[in-house]
Amino acid sequence: ENIPLIAESLINILMPSYTNPFPSVCMQEFALRDDFSEKKEFIPKGSIIESKPINGVACKFQTIYDVNLLPLKISKAFMSNNKSDYLLNLNISITKDELSTKELDTNFLNLYLGDNIYFSSTLLMWLKNYLKFIVISFEDSDEEIKLGADKLSLDEFDEALIKSDEFGFEAFELIKELSYFSSKLNFIRINGLGFLKRFDAKSFNIKFVFSKDMPNGYVPRLEYFSLFATPAINLFAKGAEPIQNNNKRSEYRIFIDRSNINAYEIVSITKVVAHSSNNEKRILKNYKSFERFEFLNSQRSKDYYFVSNKIDMKLNSYKEISFFKNDAKEQTVSIETLCCNGDLPTSLKLGEINKIQNHQGVVTKNLTIPTSVKRVNVDGNLLWRLVSILSFSYQSILNKGSFLALLNAFMLPDDEFLKKFSSSLHEIKTKQIHRVDGGFAKRGVLCIFYIDESEFESLGNVYVLGINLAKFLSKFASINSFCELKIKCVKSKILFDYGFLSGTKELV
Repeated sequence: ENIPLIAESLINILMPSYTNPFPSVCMQEFALRDDFSEKKEFIPKGSIIESKPINGVACKFQTIYDVNLLPLKISKAFMSNNKSDYLLNLNISITKDELSTKELDTNFLNLYLGDNIYFSSTLLMWLKNYLKFIVISFEDSDEEIKLGADKLSLDEFDEALIKSDEFGFEAFELIKELSYFSSKLNFIRINGLGFLKRFDAKSFNIKFVFSKDMPNGYVPRLEYFSLFATPAINLFAKGAEPIQNNNKRSEYRIFIDRSNINAYEIVSITKVVAHSSNNEKRILKNYKSFERFEFLNSQRSKDYYFVSNKIDMKLNSYKEISFFKNDAKEQTVSIETLCCNGDLPTSLKLGEINKIQNHQGVVTKNLTIPTSVKRVNVDGNLLWRLVSILSFSYQSILNKGSFLALLNAFMLPDDEFLKKFSSSLHEIKTKQIHRVDGGFAKRGVLCIFYIDESEFESLGNVYVLGINLAKFLSKFASINSFCELKIKCVKSKILFDYGFLSGTKELV
């Protein structure tokens, strides 16, 4: 019966953040107020937005990407064609009567492609594989500006929903994000727009010119697109209720708000500080985390704390903390945490996350219903799965069975993405190859994944999967090597080539 406790202790040492819940996520949109006098507003990543209160508690989210807000909106979206090309047209209008394009101060625009799985992934695939160029035209003007396909970029949207400071395991966050909130990937950036200032127009048209027609049934809708959106995660800093450590208990439950127990769930502990007095002199002591072994390097204090996950009779999860110190003095302990609102955000509807701090001229709303919290169930089987994969090398994971075992250890057992990927993967083939990068010859690995595309909603889903797989594999390649990924669709025989990505794993 103690196996889960032992398992959790070992897992927390190996991967301290593994057992943390993965909070609710949504897509958030912003716009300038009509009466706002400024021409633009910058909303940095990490900005806090709040929902309408639920049982007296407002859910807090923080943004993931920077948003450069301008008085613009998409007024039309439609497909057209000429003799040889196929065009996606987006008409962009200025929302303030007194302004025109000559007042726009920007060199780029971000574009969110929507959360429809079929349409967003298909368009993303077309933009990366069949885009010839981009044309910008203006009302009341015959002049057109042509931008090369290289002005379209996806690289600015790699920001993790939750940053991991555990070496080697950030790769699995990529797969988790693909499973839990794939809409995070549905962004592009159009660069090279500084020329907009040369024109005096109230609207302009962006034409994406493709060499290949979109699939049957693809009809762009205005509501799919947004110029000023970002993912937002239900994660925020909050202090716990102080704990009176009188040395009479081995564990203390951590409460964020005892009067609203179900409104808060701790994701991680960021700081533990003890307050005590000695002859009227106040003493502060920083406790170190046991899992991080920081106390071993401390010259001043060897005191540390240990956190365990618990489940109450109503199956609600909570955390308890234990203190290990060199004296028997009573202490008042302050705990700083990163929190989420548990399952509370799933009660929110569209548009109910609508308040932003420190930006009076901005309105905001959630474009998607917040996702549910993902929690790990720790047991003995999980421990052995994790221990077994620690012996995997870069070469050994490129075996179908080992690769799926690796994913299975880091995903929830009933995860739909894991089921779909497992049933679609036929085999993995690899071979050593050489490439020249920056004037230096490098040796790397070519990986070919053979996938049954009929298991997915569209070919676009397979293509987007490959974008993340390529990044995932590059995390395991050393910095002086690389990985090149190709995906072969076994039924259509279509081959996706993702090029080579340099490795990021430091040499030991």
